[in-house]
Amino acid sequence: MSSHVVLFERIPHAVLREANDWGIRVLDLASPPRRLWGSQAALPAPVRTHIDPYQTQPYSLPGELLTAPLSDGDTWSAMSKRSLARFEAFFLVAEDPQRRLDTREVVTLAHQVSLVRHIIDTPGRRRVLIGDEVGLGKTVVAGLIIQELLAANSGLRVLYLAPARLVANVGREFKRLSLFFREWKSQDGDARLETDSRIIASIHRAVHPNHFERLLQSRPWDLIVVDECHHLSAWGDGGVDPVRKYRLVRDLVSAQSAESRLLLLSGTPHQAHAARFDNLLRLLQLPGESQDAAAGRVIYRTKEDVRDWDGNPLFPRRQVNPPIVVDLDPDHRSWLADIHGFFQPHPIPGSQAVQRAAGWKCAQALQWAASSPNAGLGYLVRQSLRAGWTLEQAPLSEAIAALRPYRSGAPDEPVESVYGRLVAEIGRQASDDDVEDIEENVDELSSEVDHGALASLIRQGIKLVRSPRQLKWERLWRDVLQPAGREKIVLFAQPIETVLALAIWLQNKTGQRPAIIIGGQTDAERDGEVARFKDATGPQFLISSRAGGEGINLQFSRRLVHLDVPWNPMEMEQRVGRVHRFGSRETILVDTIVVRDSRETQAWSVARERLTAIAQTLVAPDRFETVFSRVMCLIPPEELQTVLINSSASPLADNEVQRLSSLVESGFRDWQNFHDRYAANQRQIREQPAGLARWRHVSDFLTHYGGAEKAIGIARTRFVQRDGQVETVEQSADVLKLSDGSLCFVGDFDGGLFTGQSSNLVGPLGLNLPPVAELLRTCASPASPTGAAHLRWGDDQKQLRSRLGHEVIFLAFVRQTFRLDSIGGIHEVGTELAAYVVGQDQTSLLSPEDRAGLFDMSRLATVRVRPVESPLFVRTVAEELRLINELRRPSEEDIKQGLRYAVWPILALHLSA
Repeated sequence: MSSHVVLFERIPHAVLREANDWGIRVLDLASPPRRLWGSQAALPAPVRTHIDPYQTQPYSLPGELLTAPLSDGDTWSAMSKRSLARFEAFFLVAEDPQRRLDTREVVTLAHQVSLVRHIIDTPGRRRVLIGDEVGLGKTVVAGLIIQELLAANSGLRVLYLAPARLVANVGREFKRLSLFFREWKSQDGDARLETDSRIIASIHRAVHPNHFERLLQSRPWDLIVVDECHHLSAWGDGGVDPVRKYRLVRDLVSAQSAESRLLLLSGTPHQAHAARFDNLLRLLQLPGESQDAAAGRVIYRTKEDVRDWDGNPLFPRRQVNPPIVVDLDPDHRSWLADIHGFFQPHPIPGSQAVQRAAGWKCAQALQWAASSPNAGLGYLVRQSLRAGWTLEQAPLSEAIAALRPYRSGAPDEPVESVYGRLVAEIGRQASDDDVEDIEENVDELSSEVDHGALASLIRQGIKLVRSPRQLKWERLWRDVLQPAGREKIVLFAQPIETVLALAIWLQNKTGQRPAIIIGGQTDAERDGEVARFKDATGPQFLISSRAGGEGINLQFSRRLVHLDVPWNPMEMEQRVGRVHRFGSRETILVDTIVVRDSRETQAWSVARERLTAIAQTLVAPDRFETVFSRVMCLIPPEELQTVLINSSASPLADNEVQRLSSLVESGFRDWQNFHDRYAANQRQIREQPAGLARWRHVSDFLTHYGGAEKAIGIARTRFVQRDGQVETVEQSADVLKLSDGSLCFVGDFDGGLFTGQSSNLVGPLGLNLPPVAELLRTCASPASPTGAAHLRWGDDQKQLRSRLGHEVIFLAFVRQTFRLDSIGGIHEVGTELAAYVVGQDQTSLLSPEDRAGLFDMSRLATVRVRPVESPLFVRTVAEELRLINELRRPSEEDIKQGLRYAVWPILALHLSA
């Protein structure tokens, strides 16, 4: 009998280490691989330390069992079948290193799972910047990483820092992953920094003077995640100084231990500012490292880069239609010119920050007023309140009345009530910067402002809001909404007032209220609006303010309309990312409403012409729109703003055209350089070994040992690439009916793109489903002695037989990897399968192809009723012990990294003619 595997508390354990504890021999025992427990919350400890050997019982090795007498009532046929089932169970969990064959509460994709493995399993990836573009699921990746780290160490302290508007969204995503965090924000937060170990916190609140030092004095965090990390070192024109955000994260990271982790997340990490991007890279550097060392910790992938497990595209293409140019009536044009004259900044020598703030205020005023008269009026009203106006000052009361209904208020809500809500909203924006659909907080208007001129602008706005004609909405209806038939359409605007004004106009036009997403809604209200829109009998239109630019998934619609053009191009990409994401089935159609002779319209035209000229030989025509979007996102918003605020209308001056062309060229170079520098990381992730286990192996295992049956009559929607185009096809779906009656799709689940009989009941299959995991455990650790099998070569195995020999013995082992941390803890980090063939003269490692072939032995070979004597048996016992010791022995590099191995001998299979 061997002491390499023992029974402890009636469960097999592999001996990880034998030690001498003050003269007493003790064992450290490895529990069976944790994946055999599936999604159970309570798992056995990965290692049981200092176990008295007298508490254990010996467990025969497979090689020893080949010639051992059987227990009473057992037969060699039953032993062989149990042993093959045991091998297949271990094969499935050990040959699935990326956990492709698991199911989770949310759909997880190849590029997400492979990234999780890359970060967790690759040395030197404890600090990582995930810069995947919008729509690739960075939050899910962060959640999966947290999930796995907590499974290994439930006591980890995790801090997730996010902009205030995203805190609730992250919390919702995490709950779907069964990750329960407390939230720390200015409203509705329930977290305590001193005692809670899992917190999603508003970074706006964290850097407030009342909380900054308090957070730094909290106990160090084992994992820090920073969402939208490009804001850490961005230039800010209002609110809390963003430099404080960077300092907060830097100091929190410096307090972490060497075993701790940092995840930075951003869809636009570069932001066209090399210095600010370098600041982010510094956070990835360990003490004493150069900046180059951080390059391998930047992950950047686009929708074109990622594929499903079979190499097919995950996303349909995007079609951006030519802009629809709308004329404004003369009064509206005149109003825009007057607003520009009122807010236009004047040169202030030696004060770039003040100049930049004034420019941004002017830019926002023009954007809001061009979006809709209602939005322009709302902007002016809030500016008057910032200047200290009260309801006694005309025409404020009349203007507030014209803005009703405001947010969730009634059309006849008292003006005093609306006034109070507006004042509170402005105060909240000043303190927390988390009101999502009003202008960003900038320095308040001086009391010396020309109040008469401001009042005149407000009166002009009231007149425009009350005008019976709305040229923009009429053109939108004629050219976009009406031709779309009954297709669901998502419409985006920046300001809340534009959303509400269009919603009322469409309700009057169609008799049905559109779904609405605006800031200030509760999670339940927002989810309810999305559900109404998704329902086939629900509204055709969903209108969202900037508040919906992140955190909502609308891939069941393929049409999106920009009602205005943000001067920060990233916001347009974030909007499109709501519909152009995983689960989109058809070509995404994007329309944009622009104002004739506006400067942003001409600016976009100049930018497209310039990019077409410089990229025509470098970028394929079908990729132009996505490249244009990325290049524009790399133009610094303040640079674009400087060009646009020189006037309220076109044309651009020659020097402005030249400046804009230069910005586009610079943006294109930045895009190329960034893509080229970090593409190697993308290839590393894509080339990770996927293991040998496939969905057909899961299906065969469940059918053979678990009583599963095939279900028929169900089809699946897929994307395929043909002649450079992404097309939709219907394919028959492989669905199993499990022993508990559930229907599970055999394959990579894509969120439910199924049709046909009972298609609404089809769910994902996975090794961690309770009935599947229970079957795996039962087969992997049967009560009776298991591990030896005697088989006869099958007729379909002639090629394998001629290559390996007429009589051979296969030995299979599972090697379990553990990592020691700096404080004495030990964690399981993975399993791998090793298989060898023992012949008359030598022992050879099996090729991956032949290793996979072992899985099919129960279907291809014949189980013997009784064994055939062989001289190989004696040699096999010696070889098994030698291989166990060889697989257990760590290398010098392994020892440096704290890696140790436990080895499970799982099969000795004798094959003869």
